[in-house]
Amino acid sequence: MKKSLKIIALVLAALTAQQTNAQNKKLKIITTLSYLQYVTQEVGGDKVDAVALANPKQDPHYVTPTPRMNQLATDADLFIENGLSLDMWAKNVVEASGNPSIQPGSPGHLVATINVPVKELPTEVSRSWGDIHPQGNPHIWLDPFNVRIIAGNIAERLKQLDPGNRDYFQKRFDDYKATLDAAMFGEELIKALGKSGGDILTRKAKNNELIDWLKGRKLEAKLGGWMKKAERLNGMKIMSYHKTYIYFADRFNLQIAGELEEKPGIPPPPQHRDAVVEQIKREGIKVILNDNFYSREAADYVASRTGAKVVITYVDVGAVEAVDSYEKLITYLIEEIDQASS
Repeated sequence: MKKSLKIIALVLAALTAQQTNAQNKKLKIITTLSYLQYVTQEVGGDKVDAVALANPKQDPHYVTPTPRMNQLATDADLFIENGLSLDMWAKNVVEASGNPSIQPGSPGHLVATINVPVKELPTEVSRSWGDIHPQGNPHIWLDPFNVRIIAGNIAERLKQLDPGNRDYFQKRFDDYKATLDAAMFGEELIKALGKSGGDILTRKAKNNELIDWLKGRKLEAKLGGWMKKAERLNGMKIMSYHKTYIYFADRFNLQIAGELEEKPGIPPPPQHRDAVVEQIKREGIKVILNDNFYSREAADYVASRTGAKVVITYVDVGAVEAVDSYEKLITYLIEEIDQASS
């Protein structure tokens, strides 16, 4: 009898240990871009290990898959891509990994931008127009409201893959959403409105009703965060090298006057470059945004003939030490444009 009880105890102990190990096992997650890694880690906390494949300093359109990337994906539980034809190279990594769990259509494969409103959907597509994205402009993460949605998409997928930690992931998502809301509107205003303040303010901002709504409730003085910082940029015209900033500009009320590229992905010919010079002079544009991975030759040429200032920008988390979080990335962009325009 004693022997039987001892065996039962050992079996129960083994089962308990097995369950504990399963609960403690972290989900291995591969993301294409560093901003996705950052958001995934914020939502997943110590229940996930997230690794980004692309160097945040390089053009995310043109990444060459490597054997190391394929190897990293071989035992991943979840593969997250931006989608919208930005990181099309991810398809080669997923296929080469030989990992059935992360193939498109499986729970282990997530296009993070699902359900995010897309801008610049083309009515027609032609190769002669350059690097046109058939699914719309993919630089979607430069609007913090979109990252709010992306974080929710990631949280839901983590809960599906690891249901035992559903409450943990939901709490992490709620906390991160609160972090984004405080960064966007300021902690004082969020606190004044209570638990649903971030959702209310986000809805009002999306509908272009925020300032009037705040004035009507005598709360305008409490507005802080990015929305307050960006007030100095309201209505400012800027020129960019590539169609990178439409989401950022729309959220913070800047106007994109045009691009140095005549066609996306193709260096500007001299006649277009000279036309931009005349436009900048005519419209009094002070700032040219040039992503760090594009040549600045055309931007410097235009700047030398107009007096506009070239701002070399970074658009992914971790590209430089100053932007080691998503929140710092948005702050950096606002401050760099503000400083250049002064």
